[in-house]
Amino acid sequence: MKKIELILLLAIFMALSAHSQTDTSKVRQWLTRNERFVPEFKTMVQFWALYSTDMKVFDADQKRYDPVDDRLNLMLRRARFVVSGEPYRNLKYTVAFYYDQIGRDILASGVGGPNKADPGAGVWDAFFQWKISKNESLNLVGGWFRPQMQRESITSGWATNSFEKSMSQNYVRNHMVGTGPGRAMGVNLGGLTQWNMVVVKKATLNYNLGIFNPVTTALSGASAGEKFSPLLAGRLSLSLGDPEMSSYGIGYDINFFNEREGGSFDFNFSTQGETDLFKSSRAYGPGLLFNFGPLNLDGEWIWMEREGERTLENGSLRRFTSTSSTGHVRVGTNIPAGKFVVEPTIMVMQFNGAMDAAGQADAAAVKHSSGRETTFDIGLNWYLDEKRLKVMLHYTWRRGDAGDAGDGSQVNMYFHQGGVGAIRRGDWLGLGVNAIF
Repeated sequence: MKKIELILLLAIFMALSAHSQTDTSKVRQWLTRNERFVPEFKTMVQFWALYSTDMKVFDADQKRYDPVDDRLNLMLRRARFVVSGEPYRNLKYTVAFYYDQIGRDILASGVGGPNKADPGAGVWDAFFQWKISKNESLNLVGGWFRPQMQRESITSGWATNSFEKSMSQNYVRNHMVGTGPGRAMGVNLGGLTQWNMVVVKKATLNYNLGIFNPVTTALSGASAGEKFSPLLAGRLSLSLGDPEMSSYGIGYDINFFNEREGGSFDFNFSTQGETDLFKSSRAYGPGLLFNFGPLNLDGEWIWMEREGERTLENGSLRRFTSTSSTGHVRVGTNIPAGKFVVEPTIMVMQFNGAMDAAGQADAAAVKHSSGRETTFDIGLNWYLDEKRLKVMLHYTWRRGDAGDAGDGSQVNMYFHQGGVGAIRRGDWLGLGVNAIF
């Protein structure tokens, strides 16, 4: 495992060296700055009004779930301030600051942690992107960003067409890097290659392979621990017909507003060796995106595994592999509405983990979710300026099964809320405005 990681790092440095060698006999010349360079600023907000129902909190003394009042929750679900630019030819940077969850009531049924009356802010993304080759075939991305694994995880919340993103992404993100935001420091090689085919007019391969060092498994989330193994994550996506993108990037779309006729087939993977928390960890699975005329269809299924060991009550050592899987399918169709577009959509998300007592104890030992969770989302999107300005009206149902862990357990996202503890998450009716300025 570590040999593969060293080979990957060596390949990255060799690629950089091959494209940066100069003739030392000539006079040194510094890189030429982009004379047209001006930093670009962008504000992104999601203003949501949720009406939450059937939320319940576990009373540990009475051993029961008590309902809380149904409620209206006005909030900024996500808010970003983005600075980007290209100071040198083919060398770009992006820094995104967040101030999410302003106004969030953690006793409402929505998802995510709290951001109190005095909201916090921080760095969401901070990375550079260097196009090494003359075409789009070789690019280097480095910094604080999402490992390029799982389409839902690497697609912005402003680009998905369900009201909330599929929470399958959070199961995968926590599995890979240990946090819901899903970011880690790393470097990634990626690119696009295209060729013509007889059956379809064009085929495009989008590849990514990165190495990252998550630091959330020890010392209160501030270190990888005494045992260290980097995370490898990658993705191959083959597009038949129109490509998803003409130039390489690490952001993706779902709705192309009838301008794309094509399908993409993905394979995602990640792997990590021994840490203080587990012996090894891996995830893998397929994904897809179809855009044909007004139809937008996407989905994926990811399997997750962690190997570990724990000491039983009789003193014996149990070695195990904890497994789970998660994914979603989502479909929408664009309908002209005067100058604008209306899109009815439906999404189903599923998470499956261990249901028996032994399997759930194994999962807890390596901080792996268990039990089951299902989410249904149905609603209507009204696009006023493509994804730059969108109004949404959706209803979301969530159901969970804790398995043998039973009442009061916090085995997955349906049964856990940060700042509260054990819950049964309710449903919600949501009216939202997503805007990018």
